[in-house]
Amino acid sequence: MYQQSLIEPRNDMVSLQSAFLHGKSVQERKKLGQFFTSPVVANYMASMLHKPKTKEVKVLDAGAGTGVLTASTAVQLLELGCKVVHSVLYELDYSVITHLNQAMKVIESLYQSKKGKFTFEIRNSDFVIDRPDKTESFDVSVINPPYFKYNVKTSPYAKAVSDLYSGDPNIYASFMAIVAASLKEGGQMVAITPRSFTNGLYFKNFRDYLLTATAIESIHIFKHRNRVFKNGTDNVLQENIICKFVKSANYETVEVRASDCDSSLTSATIQNYPVELIVDPSNDQRMIRIPESFAEANLLKQAEQFESTFTDSGYFISTGPVVEHRTRSFIVSAENQSNTVPLYRPHNVTPYAALWTGQNKKDVRFELQEQHEKHTLNNKNYVLLKRFSSKDEKRRLVSGVYLAKYFESLEFIGFGNKVNYIGLKSGELTKKEAYGLSAIFNGSFFDRYFRCISGNTQVNATETRVMRFPTRDQVKAIGEEVLKLKVFDADQNNTIVNRVLKIKETI
Repeated sequence: MYQQSLIEPRNDMVSLQSAFLHGKSVQERKKLGQFFTSPVVANYMASMLHKPKTKEVKVLDAGAGTGVLTASTAVQLLELGCKVVHSVLYELDYSVITHLNQAMKVIESLYQSKKGKFTFEIRNSDFVIDRPDKTESFDVSVINPPYFKYNVKTSPYAKAVSDLYSGDPNIYASFMAIVAASLKEGGQMVAITPRSFTNGLYFKNFRDYLLTATAIESIHIFKHRNRVFKNGTDNVLQENIICKFVKSANYETVEVRASDCDSSLTSATIQNYPVELIVDPSNDQRMIRIPESFAEANLLKQAEQFESTFTDSGYFISTGPVVEHRTRSFIVSAENQSNTVPLYRPHNVTPYAALWTGQNKKDVRFELQEQHEKHTLNNKNYVLLKRFSSKDEKRRLVSGVYLAKYFESLEFIGFGNKVNYIGLKSGELTKKEAYGLSAIFNGSFFDRYFRCISGNTQVNATETRVMRFPTRDQVKAIGEEVLKLKVFDADQNNTIVNRVLKIKETI
């Protein structure tokens, strides 16, 4: 009966949010980075909370929108036995304040009907600039922060959080950092955000701050993109995750939940893993790895057994130096062979083979004008790795071998910035070693390993450098075997790689 009496307020939240969204254009919402949370997701996020120790619970909503998250949080706290709750709600968009106030009045009435007390304060101001953590502290914060990039050199947002961390030009990280700073000891933050903060150089300092101030208790990963914000107008390309952090906590394990989409939240698979499997302790990047299943966790454990990292094995990886929109005057047609070199683009990279024939309509050449050296490389053996894949592609890693003999008369070669190139830090790759590297990156084991590290469709050099990796002798042994294959065959490639590296893959 008690549960049934809470359904009506939640239905009211749906009606209020729908009314607001009906009168708000997608362009207006994008300008403010608004991606509103569905009641289903909001209720699920609130359900991750445990009962605060304080009798009077103080809630922070850093970007309240129509109030769905605070409403779900308040209802959950009531179910947990919290009778006195005060919520501080920030919302920059003045047009939503009326809807927000109405939503909070519904919750106020609910608490009164249960002989409790719910009070609230709505602040129509910029959360990041306001910095409530400097004067207040809170027990609970359940947030869906806005998402947009800003200029780290000129934006007031960068300066506003410079005392917490440096770098990262994205507003959602600023929201998370300030919320973390505002929590009391043992305070809880549940946030739905892009997965991008879990890895990458841009978020390194933010991760360091967040994981020092708080500990991860739980992560929920969605196996499919674009299915969390489903109001018909929010087309979210980022992969989203829900994380729960607790201030000044210290956990030995992290709970990882996985579901297909928001409609299957309550039937998510749940696994608990050692914290060192999730937060990589082997380097200063503090990357957060997220295995979607027990099989992927087992894969991570096997990768941890490799003796070295990619960099420590003697390899380097860099992004191709040709940024086409900045070097348009250098780029000429494939037919123009006068003082030019081939420019390798992603379409030139396929498993094992990095070929430029001049026959593809996308093939172009790069003119060796004055100062071309900044954009070209010495013609040597390299392994190329595509930097981008589409969100629906089955593979993240696609690697092909470039051999200097393909254009042995040339002193230089061109690689575009949508391709990564790999070589030896000292010396030059042999054909055998190059094919060994390519086989490893084209194997299913390393593709799945990379997905655990990064939810991004972009293959960045930063993540690759710190990946656990085979020794050079193992790479050469793999290369020797794959060179016996007449054509690339994924199954045979996996068999060779897994046999040499003593890997046991499970699905």
